[in-house]
Amino acid sequence: MPAFEPSDTDRRRVMMLVVCGIGRDRIAAHLGISKPTLYRHFADELDNGNDIANAAVAGSLYQNAVDGTVSAQIFWMKTIARWSDKDMGDTSFAPALETVAEEGEVSDREVARRIAFVLDRAARTEGSEST
Repeated sequence: MPAFEPSDTDRRRVMMLVVCGIGRDRIAAHLGISKPTLYRHFADELDNGNDIANAAVAGSLYQNAVDGTVSAQIFWMKTIARWSDKDMGDTSFAPALETVAEEGEVSDREVARRIAFVLDRAARTEGSEST
């Protein structure tokens, strides 16, 4: 029997099976190889498959958020930036909103600066409530 040589298709298949949570025994059986052969040829996919997939999904999520997909933006802010839905009382955003309404179009840099300001203010408010 000739030595096993993995193809790019085999590598993608192993990566997908790892990401889906399929066990090593079943992956080896699916490819028709032994577990030692699986480990010898697919160590990177077995060890890093979930991280690689998570990074790809995170990259897509980030791109969707930057491109303006509101659900992606909300998810990102709640999970990565640790925003919360809880009522924080009066956050006094009205003056900032009035300024935006008066200015009309605002640059991305200015939006980022204002978001950072609001996040910092919210963090300080939340921190003072927990002490």
